[in-house]
Amino acid sequence: MALEGLGIPPEQERVAAGAMLVGSLWYYAAAVLYPSLPLKQAGLYRPRHVGERPPKPESAGLGVHYSRRYPFPVLLEERPPGYELVDEFDAVAAEYETYVEPFSAPVIKEALAVMRPYLTPSARVIDTSCGAGTESTLLATLVPDGEVVAADLAAVMVETTFRRARSAGIGNMAFFQADVSHLPADFGGMFDATFCSLAFHHYPDPPAATRELHRILRPKGYAFIVDAGPAWFKLMSSWLAKWADPGWIAFHTEDEFEILIREAGFSAFHWEELLPGLALVIAMK
Repeated sequence: MALEGLGIPPEQERVAAGAMLVGSLWYYAAAVLYPSLPLKQAGLYRPRHVGERPPKPESAGLGVHYSRRYPFPVLLEERPPGYELVDEFDAVAAEYETYVEPFSAPVIKEALAVMRPYLTPSARVIDTSCGAGTESTLLATLVPDGEVVAADLAAVMVETTFRRARSAGIGNMAFFQADVSHLPADFGGMFDATFCSLAFHHYPDPPAATRELHRILRPKGYAFIVDAGPAWFKLMSSWLAKWADPGWIAFHTEDEFEILIREAGFSAFHWEELLPGLALVIAMK
């Protein structure tokens, strides 16, 4: 979909596309997501599941490491390849959560309800696409004896998350500008859990990203991915995302996620719908 044929300049088209995307997210949240919460609680809406949830962790967690060594954001020295995919996120970093949180809040609430038994107090977690830091800072409060590494390819997002955490008095966090497909070498085996919130559809190389999630986890660690995914939602929404969502690549169905997870070497795969159209993947190394 493009408006250039109507004589509308590209800059105005981007503004129109962004407004339509935000309006669609807010409408879907109001019309579908929030009404589904009490229905789910009452058992009148029963989300689909694929596979069994993996067993809970047997060890306490890896504890604090990066937040002690890196009190300030660690940024890349040079502009990395593919950075044009996140340029627009840098431009809207200050307002990003205002646009997204009305849609994301109920989804993340449901995801964390499932994830909490897997997050021990001393767990070390990496958020591979932290955005403006809403979920990263929340996760840090759930692992008081552990830590959260907030990572994102967009440098301004990393800096925004840093300021958000420090203004909230959160100290058990570190901040890295990093490409999820090429995370720092010394991250190998260093995390109890990885977390990706509503961002996997932006990854240009999903197999490489999934292999990196596997590489940086300790044995029996968990990868959590929250994203759109059922086939009906992918069919309904991909046209809008392709036009209006900067850096969008593709949504993935449960079958496509399972292929990615299995081929990356994970031992267990679970997928469950959290609310209509949005799902949580849990993979265990």
